[in-house]
Amino acid sequence: MQLLSISKKSVFFTLFGIFLMIQSHRQSKIPDAHVTCIYSEDCILPCTFPPSLEGVVFQWYKQETLIFSFLEDKDESVHSDISVFTDEVSHGNASLLLEDSSIRSRGQYKCVVNTTKSVWESNVIVKVEAPISGITIGVIPTQHVQCSSHGVYPAPLLKWSTDPSLARTSPQAVTRMSADSNDLFSIVSTLKKMSTNLNLTYICSITSKYSLQSWRASLLQTEMTVHFGQHLVIPCMAPKNIKNLTLTWTFISMNTHTDILTYYSETQRIQYYWADQGELDLYKALMGDGSLYLKYLGSKHSGTYVCTFTGFQVIHIVQTLVKNNVAKAISQADSSGFKLWMAALIVAAVALPCVIYCIYNKCKVSQLKHYGQDPQQDTEMQAMHKDNSVEDLPTENKPLAEYNNEDL
Repeated sequence: MQLLSISKKSVFFTLFGIFLMIQSHRQSKIPDAHVTCIYSEDCILPCTFPPSLEGVVFQWYKQETLIFSFLEDKDESVHSDISVFTDEVSHGNASLLLEDSSIRSRGQYKCVVNTTKSVWESNVIVKVEAPISGITIGVIPTQHVQCSSHGVYPAPLLKWSTDPSLARTSPQAVTRMSADSNDLFSIVSTLKKMSTNLNLTYICSITSKYSLQSWRASLLQTEMTVHFGQHLVIPCMAPKNIKNLTLTWTFISMNTHTDILTYYSETQRIQYYWADQGELDLYKALMGDGSLYLKYLGSKHSGTYVCTFTGFQVIHIVQTLVKNNVAKAISQADSSGFKLWMAALIVAAVALPCVIYCIYNKCKVSQLKHYGQDPQQDTEMQAMHKDNSVEDLPTENKPLAEYNNEDL
C-alpha cells in the first residue's frame, strides 16, 4: 500500500511538470517595450505575434484595467481615442493607437494575444513628453535678465552662465516652476545683472529630462555714443557653430518697434523694411558678421538697436543703445564760439587804433578847412620848419617870453 501511494505521488508530480511545460510552451513572454509619446500627437504601442488567419483574440490593459478587446474581427474600446489596425491583425499586428496623447496617457500597458496555437503577452512602458518648443530671454526694468520657456513636460532643467566666464562669481538666479491645467510646466528664471562688466554675455540653457533636448539663449547689452550726421556701424557677431540662421534687426524708440531688415543665410536673401536707412554687408553676413550700417545718423535714430540671431534650438540677442553725445557737442560749440570771440577781439584791437587815427586825421582836415587853411600847405610848412631851432625863427614867430622888456 505504501509503495502504491508513493507511486501515485510520483505520477502526480510528473503530470504537473508536463502541464507546466505545456503552458510555458503555449504562453510566450515578450520583453518589455519602452515608448515615449509626444504630447498632443498620435502614438503607437507595439504588439506583434506570429500571423494567424483564425481564432485571434487579444486584449489591451492599462494598469491591469481592460481598455480594449478584439474578438472575431470585432473590437470593443473603452475610450474613443483608442483603436487598432484591424487590417493588420491577420498579419500579426495587434498594436494599439493612442490618438492625441496627453499626460494621462503615460503608464504601463499590457497586450495579451490568444491564438489557436499559443498565448502571447507583452508589456509596454509609456512615457509622455512635451518637448521644448521655444525659449525667450530679455531684460526686465529691475535690471534683471529673465529666461523662460512654457508648455514643457516633464519639468526641464535650467542653467545660467556668462561669457567671459566669471571665475570667482557664479550667477545667482531665482527659478520658479508652475504647471497649467494640462500638467504642462512653465519655467521662469531671473538673474540680477552684474554691473562689474558691461560687455558680459548672459547665457541661459534649458534641457529636457527625457530626450536631453537642449535650448540655448544668450543676451549682450552694449552702448554707443555718437555724433549725429555721421555714418555708423553697429557690430553684431553670430555665435559659433550656428547654421541655417535667420538674422533680424529691429529699432526701438519710445516703446515703438520698427523692423529694419531680415537676413536668411540658407537662401542668402536680405529683406529690407527701413528704406535707405540700414544696410547689411552680404559677404560679411555669410561669415557670421551681421553688423548694421547706418547712413547720416540723425536725432530720430537715437534709441535701441536689437540684433537677433535665430537658429536650431538657439537664439542670440545683442541690444545696442545709441545715444547722441550732446555734452561734447555743446562743449565743441562753446569752444568754437570762444575761438571766434577771441579772433574778433584781436581783430578789433588791431583795427581800433587805425580807426581812431583815421578819424583824427579826418577831423583835423575838416578843422583846417573850416578856418580857410590849406591842409597841404600846412603840411609843407611843418616839413620845412621841422629842422629849425627856436633861435632861427623870425621875430614874428618867436614865443612871447623871449621878447625883452625894452622891446615892449
